[in-house]
Amino acid sequence: MYPWLRESERQLTALIGDKQLGHALLLKGVEGIGKRELAAVLARALLCQHTNLTDHVTNHVTDNATDNEKGAPCGHCHSCQLIKAGHHSDLHLIDGQQRSIGVDAIRQLTQVLSESARLGHGKVAVIEQADKMTDAAANALLKTLEEPAGEATLLLTSAHPERLPPTIRSRCQQWLLPVPESGLVLRWLAEQGLEPSLAALNVNQGSPLVTRDYLAAGTDQRRRELLQQFGQLAQQPQTLASVQSGLLEQPVHLLWLQLLLQDALQLALGLSPTGLRLADSETLCRALSRRGPERLGQALAALLQLRRTLQPGAGRPVNAALQLGQWLNDWLINIK
Repeated sequence: MYPWLRESERQLTALIGDKQLGHALLLKGVEGIGKRELAAVLARALLCQHTNLTDHVTNHVTDNATDNEKGAPCGHCHSCQLIKAGHHSDLHLIDGQQRSIGVDAIRQLTQVLSESARLGHGKVAVIEQADKMTDAAANALLKTLEEPAGEATLLLTSAHPERLPPTIRSRCQQWLLPVPESGLVLRWLAEQGLEPSLAALNVNQGSPLVTRDYLAAGTDQRRRELLQQFGQLAQQPQTLASVQSGLLEQPVHLLWLQLLLQDALQLALGLSPTGLRLADSETLCRALSRRGPERLGQALAALLQLRRTLQPGAGRPVNAALQLGQWLNDWLINIK
């Protein structure tokens, strides 16, 4: 288990060992914090033949399940072995990889949960990215949440729980997985053979797994290059088209620019450089800060509005290149 989730794992498996976990659990946390992995451990614990015994068996422990970790899956029983092989008939998963989770998938799941457990230790359903459920799918799940059949337990995960209907949230035991302390994540990333930085973690909103993939793909170098190119627009206006296309490559690239301008504004206001989100771009931020807080504030406000306009579902489609091109031209016009 990831180090930042070990305490949540211990507390939740203890609830399972004490038979105090509700029939529906909603794991909440930012994208890339490890909700899927934690849900998988809880599913194993719920179905483990040893954690389901009246007298908890402690002589079949694994490297990650010690005597004092009540409720942790043993890893040895028939149920644990079936899950490891991917063949447990009482474990059901909706992985949320599709654009939406439709009513048919939920109806099929509720039908399966209404049947008797094949191995006699209850049934577990994991619904990943549960906020992707359509309204009809969420309504179809309500009855099961209100009156779960037998020993069925539902484990829902979501990075956007606010998108779930209140009727779903209110029927779940909710567990927030907070963004981990940055030092812990940076050490873990270094152990993965990467070269992390606080700036890389900040541009990925503190998410450990998203930052891991970002660093592994070499994207951090692209960030530094693109922002440096933006900072040199006044001296090299002929690169405007290149900067424009670079910022439009991915939506997150505009977030990079937003963080850069926020740091520059912080310096322009005379605030301490401590706490800059992009500490590795401090020299560039100081150069931009010379534009003054008023102009930086105006540019930042316009950029925030642009990002909102370009978000999916923000209204009628807009020409992203045209909108960003106008913003960049305004930036160059007011640069002196």
